Amino acid sequence: MKEEGALSSKLKFLLGMIIISILLGAMGCSKDAPEYIVSEMPEDFNFRLTYGTYGKQKIDTFSNTVVKDLIEDGAIEANIAFTKEEMKQIYPEMMKINIMGELVVENENEKECDFSTPSVTIWNIQMDGKTNSISTKNYCDDYPEDALKLVRLAESIHDILINNEEYKDLPESKGYYE
Repeated sequence: MKEEGALSSKLKFLLGMIIISILLGAMGCSKDAPEYIVSEMPEDFNFRLTYGTYGKQKIDTFSNTVVKDLIEDGAIEANIAFTKEEMKQIYPEMMKINIMGELVVENENEKECDFSTPSVTIWNIQMDGKTNSISTKNYCDDYPEDALKLVRLAESIHDILINNEEYKDLPESKGYYE
């Protein structure tokens, strides 16, 4: 009898823990849980990303154009579109960082810094009939967590772009920024 009572208590405890876990997950109690989750990529999903030194590089999925900074030779614009598969690869990465939510990209303790070559990142995102615009800059010290996520996302999208055959056919950049 004691074994049955102990087993029953253990089962009740385990069942209670499972229910609590499910409820906490459903309520979104995780600090990192995105507020904006869509299981399928919306038909109107597009973005415009201006990034890099002086913000001279651009990716625009609205118009399927890319601008590559050639540094000494100026810039070149090309008609390059991401494939549906590439967009499906990018979309969940944006959802992981809650790109349509309120991202904190300013560091309140940031002092003015003088950068000889400023780096800019400007995002314009559209999905589900909504738009969001976000911009980041160089930071003297630590990047705010959300700003760092945006920088990593831009790098990830750039990595997809540079593997595109049409992009590979563009002229190589010459020189460097000081």
